[in-house]
Amino acid sequence: MDPGNRLFYRVIRAIAWLICKTLFRHRVEGHELLPRSGPFLLAVNHASNLDPVLAGISMHRPLAFMARSSLFKPAPIGWFLSQLNALPLEREGVGIAGFRAVKAHLDGGGAALVFPEGTRSADGKLRRFKGGIVRLAKMAQVPVVPAYISGSSRAFGRGKWLPRPYRTQISFGECIDKEVFSEEDNGLEVLRRAMVELIPEGEPSPEE
Repeated sequence: MDPGNRLFYRVIRAIAWLICKTLFRHRVEGHELLPRSGPFLLAVNHASNLDPVLAGISMHRPLAFMARSSLFKPAPIGWFLSQLNALPLEREGVGIAGFRAVKAHLDGGGAALVFPEGTRSADGKLRRFKGGIVRLAKMAQVPVVPAYISGSSRAFGRGKWLPRPYRTQISFGECIDKEVFSEEDNGLEVLRRAMVELIPEGEPSPEE
């Protein structure tokens, strides 16, 4: 069984799926490309706080994600987040604490979400990638699945206090073998190219 595949997670995911399907008419493309078993990293663009939710509800397998450790206080909130497979970080990005937490989850055979851009895009454009995801894939010896979420910045982007009923979609790409990430520059180039190919018409052009 995948780590984090607890009843609480499945119930919350089902509720979130219903809400997102109703409010955002959320769609999933390429679900058959996701590994059915074994550890992997899911690389997704980041334009909204909705992105972890949209990624998680689009998979049948449980998905872990990273959150600042300050969000885990008080204790009841920390328990709630941990039940949703949140992994605490001391700071934003994939630092030492992040590497250890994600690697432990991957070593257990699970899937983990990583944002290659490191932070949310202010205008919805795909930003330049940081090297953390390549180092993590190399250290954990796991493949990476590229994915692109469209519409989330318009539905609930930076500066928005309430979500708007705008259509969202996640598109999964072909799984990238772990050997590709043996060299950081090559790994980042291959991953970024794969994600750019998933950008649908109407979305902002990626940053050069």
